[in-house]
Amino acid sequence: MRLINTEGTDCDLICNRIIDNISKNTISNKINHPFSKAWLWEQFKMEFKSYTGLPFEYTKNYINENLSAIFLYFMSDIAFLNCENLYKEGVAPSFDKGLLLVGKVGFGKTDLMKSFEAVMKGYKPHHFKMVSVDDVVDQYEAIKSPQDKIDFYDYYNRGTILFDDLFSEKIANNYGHVNIMKELIMRRSRKKLKTHFTMNPVEGYEDDPKGNLLVLESFYGARAVDRLFNMCNYINLNGKSKRV
Repeated sequence: MRLINTEGTDCDLICNRIIDNISKNTISNKINHPFSKAWLWEQFKMEFKSYTGLPFEYTKNYINENLSAIFLYFMSDIAFLNCENLYKEGVAPSFDKGLLLVGKVGFGKTDLMKSFEAVMKGYKPHHFKMVSVDDVVDQYEAIKSPQDKIDFYDYYNRGTILFDDLFSEKIANNYGHVNIMKELIMRRSRKKLKTHFTMNPVEGYEDDPKGNLLVLESFYGARAVDRLFNMCNYINLNGKSKRV
């Protein structure tokens, strides 16, 4: 996986300048959204309860350590760039990138993002459709004709999509074996389409984003993981569950 090498004084200086320039560009290109933090918070809680049937329960630490990064991202608030759970080693965070939310099983990543999906429905800058990677594999395996295949790739090669539960899917089997999420990562990267993902951390790499992504190379390949890393802001979600 190609990351910016920050070893050595000269390289350090060059890399820091690159990251500073990207960060400045990110700030200057941020969107001023027509809603407030208070509105977003209330809409999120309402949609969360509508989706789960339960009120959103939280503590101050939970908000500060986990949820604030997601809210600040959707607000295009420059405070996002300094969130502690946003991985920044050798890469520059950007509002132009998607989100890669990594948290343990039971954290509630799907519930969180389903709620944001509903909040952002109809708001073009942040509207996204959410789909399980297992459903993507099932849809690919159901392809029966060349036109079906064209339609499949056309559907997944446009708009902003959140692929839920990455690295849990099986290899698709439809007249040959296909790593379909690898294909979609590469295709969407080439088209510069904003893409979000959720995933569980690889065991042993819960607090090591770089190591976590390097492990994925054995399944998706180095090029796809490199694209994934550079397509997304990596946010580490701490704890076991949203119900705290």
